[in-house]
Amino acid sequence: MRRVFLWIMATATLFATAQFGDYMIVNGKSQEIFSNPLEPYLREHKTPMFQNAGGCSACWRGYQATWDIFDEYLYIIGLKACTCSPNDKPIPLKKIFPKMQGDKIKATWFSGEIRIPLGKELEYVHMGYGSIYERDLFLKFEKGKLIEKRVVDNRPKPKDSLETLK
Repeated sequence: MRRVFLWIMATATLFATAQFGDYMIVNGKSQEIFSNPLEPYLREHKTPMFQNAGGCSACWRGYQATWDIFDEYLYIIGLKACTCSPNDKPIPLKKIFPKMQGDKIKATWFSGEIRIPLGKELEYVHMGYGSIYERDLFLKFEKGKLIEKRVVDNRPKPKDSLETLK
């Protein structure tokens, strides 16, 4: 019974760690994202999870991808191992996409939102992608095509005073 309890506690701790995000090129700059657009592809193609050889609890998926948008479509343009080491090695995209041609892959498998935190961190949350930033840019995709952009302002709003209600 004690072993089961310890396993549950260790597992809970592992998934309660803030995660390193993938990256998106935004206005020519690499920006961390709080979404994992490669996961649906890996599940659909029954690709085994990457081995997290470094035991890094801040990157449970074992990889970090780099994304860009060309002609309103999402593309994966890079992939690297994520072991919490400054020497993480690139993973050739051909390893995951054996039929690929060129240097990028259109992410037609991805439908959903990508959250891009912007501005200063307002609140650190030590779990997943829960930290709160001044703003979030949400990019919505349908089969890899960008269909909507919206910005959410997370900064505290000033309280109404009697003067502003007049």
